[in-house]
Amino acid sequence: MRNHRFLFSFLLVLSIHIFFPGTSWPQMTLGQYEDEAPFRTWNSFGIATASSLALGETQFTIAADCSVALSNPALLSHLPRITFTLSSSLNSASFYKYSIVNTGVLFTGENLSSELFGLDFAGASFRVKNWTLALSMALVESYHRPKAGYSSTYGGYLYESIYFEQEGVLKNINFSIAREIFNGLSAGFGLNYVYGRFEKTVTDIDHAYNITITDILSHEFKGFFLNGGLLWNLTEKIAIAAVFRTPFVKKSDGKSLKRTYLPDTDTDIKIEVSGRSEYKQPLVVGLGVSYQISPELKVSSDLIFYNWSKYSIIYFGQENELPRNFKDTIKIGAGIEQMVSVDIFGQKISIPLRAGLSYDPQPMKKPGSSYFYYSLGTGFHWEKFHLDAGLLFGQEKGSGDSLSGRKAVLSLTLEL
Repeated sequence: MRNHRFLFSFLLVLSIHIFFPGTSWPQMTLGQYEDEAPFRTWNSFGIATASSLALGETQFTIAADCSVALSNPALLSHLPRITFTLSSSLNSASFYKYSIVNTGVLFTGENLSSELFGLDFAGASFRVKNWTLALSMALVESYHRPKAGYSSTYGGYLYESIYFEQEGVLKNINFSIAREIFNGLSAGFGLNYVYGRFEKTVTDIDHAYNITITDILSHEFKGFFLNGGLLWNLTEKIAIAAVFRTPFVKKSDGKSLKRTYLPDTDTDIKIEVSGRSEYKQPLVVGLGVSYQISPELKVSSDLIFYNWSKYSIIYFGQENELPRNFKDTIKIGAGIEQMVSVDIFGQKISIPLRAGLSYDPQPMKKPGSSYFYYSLGTGFHWEKFHLDAGLLFGQEKGSGDSLSGRKAVLSLTLEL
């Protein structure tokens, strides 16, 4: 019986590896959380530091810190001569269907949640004559998923266990340059190199026959794209912006390892495959507008178009593209900021009070899904030292899974 079980396990792993490289289990429609889907939302463009997050994630017309190099580098020319920015975040999201979880193998029956904390932006900008240069590093996407597992017993003995893990990140190195072309009009361009990793592990243990089947899929990402923008101050109170990010291919050197291990017979069978994958990222364009109601009060709004209908994947060198039934999306955000000045021990302190809204539709056609977010924030601005905090929270509708998303950001900026 043991030999039969071993032979069956070996043939199963081999056949799955031949016909479905990199995928070990049948899947239902996942919706938002395909393996390559970013944590919380597909619509990732630049990095939202505390001030822009609190303003409904608007970042095209307000030069709060040097993170604008990733969204609208034209704003760099409106920063002080030298600017340093550090930003950290706590990102939280709920999940239901992903990989083998709630898609036919592991069933939880409820949403799982996960939180990620870390430093996600560090950058500096400086002006040389009429040119402003910026260099930064950002963590722009995470592919982390909540761990999941299940163990079954029979007659009081552990019979079978299955475990799932997935993690990964995508980082961005940006070099940007900006200049004021003439009074009221600025332009900026950025060069971006992205790199990162992805790893997913499924472990199936048959305790009765002491058989362990392990499926490990990993990717090493890299890619290159351009971004740029214009900022036009129509009047002293009104500014408009236009931005873009070029489409690009996020290439991957992927590896797949299927392993069947039987320690009782000292049997260790490994099947390894490597191949090139390509994730064709979409064109992104956006418009922004801001209005200075008074010296202490201003409002801003951004509109971002993601050309997700052109998104496609070549997976492990397969000739046919991996299907993703995506549609184009338009993300909208708006925010308001009131600046309050107070005197503390003879020192003038500026305290911004911010609030915003954003609508974030996801690209899947079926099931339809979108997030509606509320945001707020404040800060402490003393001379050249700025400390800002922002909070975003919202709920997803359309998928029937009632997913939620939250993000808290703390940013520190020094202006010289």
